[in-house]
Amino acid sequence: MKTDLHDSIFSPNGASYLDKDASKILLKKRHTGAVYTPKEGERSPGAMYPRAILLQHNGEENGTILCTFEQYTYDTPVFSIYASEDNGLTWKLRSKVEDTQKGWGCRFQPQLFELPCKCGELEAGTILCAGNIIPDDFSKTLLHLYKSTDGGRTWEFMSEIAAGGPARTDVPELADPDRPVWEPFLAVNKKNELICFYSDEGYFHSQNCNQLLLHKVSKDGGYTWGSAVIDVAMPDGVKRPGMPIIAELPNGQYCMVYEIVNVDSIPVFFRISDDIEDWGDPDFLGNPVRCADGSYITGTPYIIWLNKGGENGTLLVSGRGYGGILANSNLGKGNWEKLDGMIDVDFNCGFTSYSRCMLPIHDGKQLLVLSPRQIGPKLAQIEYAIADVYEKCE
Repeated sequence: MKTDLHDSIFSPNGASYLDKDASKILLKKRHTGAVYTPKEGERSPGAMYPRAILLQHNGEENGTILCTFEQYTYDTPVFSIYASEDNGLTWKLRSKVEDTQKGWGCRFQPQLFELPCKCGELEAGTILCAGNIIPDDFSKTLLHLYKSTDGGRTWEFMSEIAAGGPARTDVPELADPDRPVWEPFLAVNKKNELICFYSDEGYFHSQNCNQLLLHKVSKDGGYTWGSAVIDVAMPDGVKRPGMPIIAELPNGQYCMVYEIVNVDSIPVFFRISDDIEDWGDPDFLGNPVRCADGSYITGTPYIIWLNKGGENGTLLVSGRGYGGILANSNLGKGNWEKLDGMIDVDFNCGFTSYSRCMLPIHDGKQLLVLSPRQIGPKLAQIEYAIADVYEKCE
């Protein structure tokens, strides 16, 4: 079922793993620029929560990068889709995902995903966009799914994945059905079924969980969804696991990262599993993403696997409260190593670096990083950095 779930920074006899070659790669920043810059006077904080995919199953479109993000506006919000056809150097607006069902707006936590295989009724190459649909009074949270079959140029509503109450956090006074849902993340299992992981606050009274992580499976590509399955849950009424992101490893395993809110500094933990639908004991806190010197990632985590750094490749994790990127070339075992985060942010601005993302490009020879970066006391733009990836000499 699972392996290497517990004590990942310790060897079997209890001693710490050596941190030598925790990472077998180096990053060298080559280019920086902006994907999107809000106009002066736009609704604060301008833009956050970028997400990007590299098209690999779209014929002539292969190699195109698509990205989206939270776009704050006084109008009805949308998930703008930007495209780059030159490996991230320039970006153009390609389309907008609009809330066609409620008219409230596509407001928070967008997620893009390109189907790598035929999935239910959908062909490989179908592009999906999930996100949180929220009215301007923030009275509801709905995770909706849209699809595109033309490279992200037009979008069609598919389904409602989950529904919740007001977009407010830590609201134990509300009944379970009136608490919110957050942060969808899409993947496929080994049966070519679509999965959506997300955060849900709706179990406070029934299971004493302030927030937990769940997933649902769709057998028809996202038109209908099965029952929710609990993945991570801390039954103390306080800890809030959130923002699940998953990377597939070269040995067939999966690595999930998530934050734990209401713990000092909002640390990030991870689990490793053989089965993307089974993450072990829900109340296991997880393994810390931590360096030998004790430094660690905090808040809004993101993880990818990069095919450089030896036979195991390299896991990269970023977060909000630390400007760098942490790397591990040992499938998550042992300590992690600090690499340059490439986008300098001012942590006095609370919105900066809020849920950045990373994407391997050029077959792993380069890394694209997208992050909110302050352009004033109340606004952030979506900035990009491109780095060359070098493997360390043995």
